[in-house]
Amino acid sequence: MKNDNKTGFWGAFSIGVEGMVGGGIFALLGLAISLAQGGTPLAFGFAGLITFFTAYSYSKLSVRYPNKGGTV
Repeated sequence: MKNDNKTGFWGAFSIGVEGMVGGGIFALLGLAISLAQGGTPLAFGFAGLITFFTAYSYSKLSVRYPNKGGTV
């Protein structure tokens, strides 16, 4: 069996989402709602845009440096 450990766009996207959602959605959601009030959906949309660019960067790096393993 061939082991192909390549990080594509969706894998990189998932890494970016996990990094942002993991800490933000559970620990800071109440604080975000109380501080941003009606702007919370806008803040999450902006975070999604940042996630897209993070995933794009990871996918470009994985093409440039095709090593096996994670980001560490």
